[in-house]
Amino acid sequence: MNELKYLYDFRNELEEQLELITTLMRKSRKNLMKYKDMDNTSVYISKSNGCIQFYLYDKYNKKKNYVRKSDVKNIKKYIQRDYDVRVNEVLSNIHASLTQIVEQCNVDDIYKEYENLDNKRKNIVIPIINTRQEYIDEWYTLYPGMQNTFPIEGTYVTEKNEKVRSKSEKIIADMLYKYDIPYVYEPRLELSPFTAVFPDFAIMNKRTGKTYYWEHLGLVSDIDYAIKNFLKLQEYISNGVFPGRDLILSIESENKSLDVISVDKMIKEYLL
Repeated sequence: MNELKYLYDFRNELEEQLELITTLMRKSRKNLMKYKDMDNTSVYISKSNGCIQFYLYDKYNKKKNYVRKSDVKNIKKYIQRDYDVRVNEVLSNIHASLTQIVEQCNVDDIYKEYENLDNKRKNIVIPIINTRQEYIDEWYTLYPGMQNTFPIEGTYVTEKNEKVRSKSEKIIADMLYKYDIPYVYEPRLELSPFTAVFPDFAIMNKRTGKTYYWEHLGLVSDIDYAIKNFLKLQEYISNGVFPGRDLILSIESENKSLDVISVDKMIKEYLL
């Protein structure tokens, strides 16, 4: 499979990580509230003659008191508190660092430096990386569409003025077109030296540069059709193209038509 050397804006990923760290910090602060009335005693653990020994250590008086086995259960709260305090410090440091990175790091600014030039300057400047449109144009050359030579029957024509095999494929194509997502219909995909398939769509995520494939399974209630396509999915998986990571699937049957809302959600999840 062809891949472009595409510099993408990973700010969204950083923001997702920051949101997760923020959630953990709220949980951590809530945990710390349970210890607000506890003293500053900490637990000291040592080993003597192969036996684990516990001590309560008073930091201010610098005194260490042995904890008998019968009282060990009472020191768990100190061990848990010390852990929660350290984790809170780590989370706070990560949160501060990530916040600064998110505020300062926007790879998209590199593209904008060239895109915002007037035409006279654009004619002179040699950009350090290809423009996004140049990447898209290159992607189209790497993934030519309409490679399946099996005749297309029917009159389903997309907004991009291309013929497709079903009403559902037209719906998917038109939704991709509406969101201005680069796609091609029925490219040839070499899974191995001996196996080629024609996915319904190859699609480029303009934010990340990643190529996805989309298969619409339109007759899963038909046994022969279902078996044929399940075998096709096995070929994808066997050759490293995994559903949910590289391959997007939509399904309908005789009694269940294409769920347009789900298609829209998948487009937003994978392709925007």
